[in-house]
Amino acid sequence: MKIRIFLLIMVSFCLLSCGQKDSGNELPAPPGAEVLKPGEGGPGTRNWTTKTISEGLLLHIFSGHDQVTGKYQNVCVLDVDLNKDRYRIEFCVQESTNKATSTVQKENGAVAALNATYERASVFIKANGKTYHNIENNLISNAVDNWKNDGAIFLDADGKIYLEHSGKGKKLSEQRTYYRGHQCPNIFSSAPMLINDYDPVGETFVPVTMTEAQFEANYHYEHPYRHQGVTHPRTAVALTEDNHLLLITIDKDRDKLTIAGMTAKQVTQFLKLHFNPQYALNMDGGGSTTLSVNGEVMNKPSGGSERTLPTHILVFDDQKK
Repeated sequence: MKIRIFLLIMVSFCLLSCGQKDSGNELPAPPGAEVLKPGEGGPGTRNWTTKTISEGLLLHIFSGHDQVTGKYQNVCVLDVDLNKDRYRIEFCVQESTNKATSTVQKENGAVAALNATYERASVFIKANGKTYHNIENNLISNAVDNWKNDGAIFLDADGKIYLEHSGKGKKLSEQRTYYRGHQCPNIFSSAPMLINDYDPVGETFVPVTMTEAQFEANYHYEHPYRHQGVTHPRTAVALTEDNHLLLITIDKDRDKLTIAGMTAKQVTQFLKLHFNPQYALNMDGGGSTTLSVNGEVMNKPSGGSERTLPTHILVFDDQKK
């Protein structure tokens, strides 16, 4: 009898334990708990939606908690299939008066436009064979050594786009000489390089042992550690091995703090996870971050409206009337 009672107690305990374990497994996963490997994410997975603008031109939008930051993000990615002859890229420079991204897109008859590089005097700007600026600034805001030419996006005479980690290891004077002597007719330098031939160099552009609070407490706003180590709205360009150009915006809601934004490291990891591009370059972010498609701003500029800017990357559809 005692043995029978003991066995009943043990069976009941096992059933209760197993039931509790199963119940725990049925609890919904917390936001951002989805675990993916590089290249496994992207359109078609959780929190992504895709709109076809035209054949070979897709707008992917991520809206939700992401795996990299664990926070709510709003990301727009315009995917341009450069294997389609109908699409053409141009670099656009405003010589005197800056203009809003959507205005530049509409005035030029482009199907899309992305804000491009930093303030004129800090970077190399060349379009249609004309050099507009050759890194005039030694200092940014008269306080920080100029660091904004780590890489560049190039558009050659045949319409081919490529990205280079061209400023790596070069002094500022050497960067000026390199870009000025380059024969490519269209060059926008920027920083930092995020991915260079699949190497995620953007993950280590700033010290990985420091926190955002430490960056903010110890460095000037324009210092590269603070500039790239703190979450901001971001603009980036990327190129895949199969010749797709990605124009990327990442929002941050500075007032309501409902959209988190990313650091350079996080952008690198996000792009690896969802698109695994061969190359990627960070462009001007903050209030400048803007993507316009068919005259409509796709993202949410952090200032509440578009900022007027000197440089843009334009996408043309030669089959569109």
